Amino acid sequence: MNLYTSKTEAAAKRAFEAAERGEYETVVHLIDHRFNTEDCDENGNSLLHYAVKGKNQKLVEYLVERCNMDPTWANQSMCTPYDLASGSAMEEYFKGICGFSLEESYRNPVLRGMHPDPSIIRVGEDYYMVHSSFLFFPCIPISHSRDLIHWKTIGYAVTDEIWAKEYLGDLEGGRGFWAPDISFSNGRFYICATLRNNDDAPYIQTQMITSSIHPQGPYETPYIHNLLGIDPSLFTDEDGKRYMLINRGARIVEISQDGKQLLSQPELIWYGHSGHAPEGPHLIKKDGYYYCFLAEGGTGKGHMITVARSRRLYGPYENCPYNPIMHQRDEMGAIQCCGHGKPVETQDGRWFMVYLSSRFINGSWGMLGRETCLDEITWTADGWPVVNKRKGPSYIERIPFPKTDEKTAAVNTKEVWLSPRTRDRKRVWTGEDGTVWIKGDGLDLCSRKCNSLLLKFQPDFSFSAEFEMWIPEEEQEEFTSDAGVTLYYDENTYIKFGVTKNQIFVTEYVDNAYVRTEKKDFSFEGRVLFRVETDGLNRTFLLNNKILWRWTDVTSICSEGLTKGKRFTGATYGVYVNGSNLLCWRQHSEI
Repeated sequence: MNLYTSKTEAAAKRAFEAAERGEYETVVHLIDHRFNTEDCDENGNSLLHYAVKGKNQKLVEYLVERCNMDPTWANQSMCTPYDLASGSAMEEYFKGICGFSLEESYRNPVLRGMHPDPSIIRVGEDYYMVHSSFLFFPCIPISHSRDLIHWKTIGYAVTDEIWAKEYLGDLEGGRGFWAPDISFSNGRFYICATLRNNDDAPYIQTQMITSSIHPQGPYETPYIHNLLGIDPSLFTDEDGKRYMLINRGARIVEISQDGKQLLSQPELIWYGHSGHAPEGPHLIKKDGYYYCFLAEGGTGKGHMITVARSRRLYGPYENCPYNPIMHQRDEMGAIQCCGHGKPVETQDGRWFMVYLSSRFINGSWGMLGRETCLDEITWTADGWPVVNKRKGPSYIERIPFPKTDEKTAAVNTKEVWLSPRTRDRKRVWTGEDGTVWIKGDGLDLCSRKCNSLLLKFQPDFSFSAEFEMWIPEEEQEEFTSDAGVTLYYDENTYIKFGVTKNQIFVTEYVDNAYVRTEKKDFSFEGRVLFRVETDGLNRTFLLNNKILWRWTDVTSICSEGLTKGKRFTGATYGVYVNGSNLLCWRQHSEI
C-alpha cells in the first residue's frame, strides 16, 4: 500500500468519503478513472476499511473480488477490515473469503515487546523458543508453547550472577547475548549465542554454548569459543556429526558432541542471495536436501529471509528462484523489517517460520525493539519453501491448531524482572508476594555499574503501569535518595519519575546529561503511588492518582532516539533507587 500524494489527494479523499457513505457507483467511478486502490490514508486505512464502515456489502464484495483488496490488511493501529466487520453480515462474508473466523485467528506479532532473533525447536508436542537478551540479566529467555501462539517464559540460559558480572559487567548498551539458537540432541537441550563484547575487547565477537537435560534449565556454566562472527546455530546430521553455523553468509564448523571443541576451520557454504549483510544461518534437512536459511539486508527495512539448497552438506548450494521467501515490500505496512527466521515442523507434518519484525510509531520510532511473528511455510511443486505465499507478514491468520485447553509448561519461572548486566542479590530481591526490594548502591542509572534497578520490557505502544513505593519499617535512617519509576532504554537514554525527601520530579537523560527536568514541592512521608500512562510517544505521569505532567514526543527511549552505540533493543520500564536507602515496590497493574 502507498500513502497518497498531493496529486491524488482530492480523488483519495472523495473515494474514502464515498466509501464510508456506502456510495457504490461513486467509488467504482473513481476507481475506474482517478483513484489507485493501493492508496491509503495517513493512518494506514485502505479503501476497504472505509467501505466496511459504510456497510454496503455490494461495494465491499466489489473491492475484494474485482480489486483484489485484502480484508486482513491492517492499518497502523493493527486493525483490519475483517475486524471492523465483526458483528455484521460482512463478517460471515469475510469468513468465507479468508477461510477462518475471527475466533479461529491469531495476530502478528505473536510475541510483542522486545523478542528479537527468534529460534525455535519442537520436541514431541512441545515447542521451545529463545530470543536475544543483550546485556539484560537473567540472560536468554526460554519460552514454551503447545500451539505456537501462546508462549510462557519457563527459564533462562544464564542465571549465574557471578559469571554474568565477569562477562557482562562492563558492556555498553546493546552488547551482550545476540541471536541465540536452541536445539535438541541426544536427550539434551543446547543453547548457543554470540557474546558481543565492547569494541576494545581482545575478541569483539565470541560464541557461547551451554546445555541442560531440562528445557527450562538449570543450564551448565557457559563455554566460550573465541570465534569471530555472529548468530551461531547448531545442526546435527543424520550420521550424528554436529556442526555450528555462523555468519558471514553461512560458514560451517564441525564441533564435538558437547559443542565445546571446534573440530574444523570455518568453511563458507553459501554467501546468500543479495550479498548484503548475510547472517542468521540455519540448516534443516528435508527430502534429501540440505536447506540453508539466511537473514539478509540488515535488520532494518531491507531485512529478508532467503534460502538455498544442496544435496551435499558442504555444497555447492542452489539459490532459491523465489528468494526472498519473506520480505515486507509494502512501505505502509504496520509490520516492517521482517527477517532472521527459523523453520519448525509441526507434529502433523506442516511447517511454520518464526521471524523478527518491527513496528514503528508514526512510521519512524521503534520504541518496542524487534518482535516475533509466525507464518506458515508452504512447499512449492519443485521443492522450495516460501513463507505466507511470499505476501509478506500476515496481520491476522488462521490459528495453527484448533482451540483446545492450552497445556502450560510443567515448570514456570517467577523471574520476570530484569537487571542490566548482572544482579546483586544482597541489594535487589523480590518477595514471594511480588514485592520488590532495592537497596541503593549510590550510583545513578547512567553508570554501567549501577545495579539498583529492576526492569520489564514495554509490552506494547499503549499501556499503563502503577507502582506503590514505601520505606520498610526496619529502614530507620533518613531518606536521602531519589527513587521511583524509570522508563529506560539503556545507560544513555532514560527517564526518571521519582521523589526525594522534599520534591517530586520527572527528568530525562540523553547521551551524557539530563536535558529536561520538571519538579514540584512534595513531602515524602514514606508511601506513594506512581502511575505512568503510555500512548505512543506520549507519557502521562501521575502521583497518588493526580496528574502532574504530560509529556509528548518522548522519542529518546526509542531505538532512533540517539545515534550512539548499538541501538536495537527496546524500551523498558521499572523501579530504581539512586542513593543508599532500602525501598519497596509492589506493581498494581500493567494494562
